[in-house]
Amino acid sequence: MTPQTTTCACPKCNCQVNLSRGLQKNGQYYCSEACASGHANNASCGGGGSCGCGS
Repeated sequence: MTPQTTTCACPKCNCQVNLSRGLQKNGQYYCSEACASGHANNASCGGGGSCGCGS
């Protein structure tokens, strides 16, 4: 059985991504557009601040 979730491909993020709803870019899965775009303008992924994205 294949996993239904994976960790976001953003190196600063520890959010779990549902493979059926995650954002796929260049063959990798991201939890948000902010992570997929490399945190342009230091945008946060909205993961509650625990993952360090955008900081």
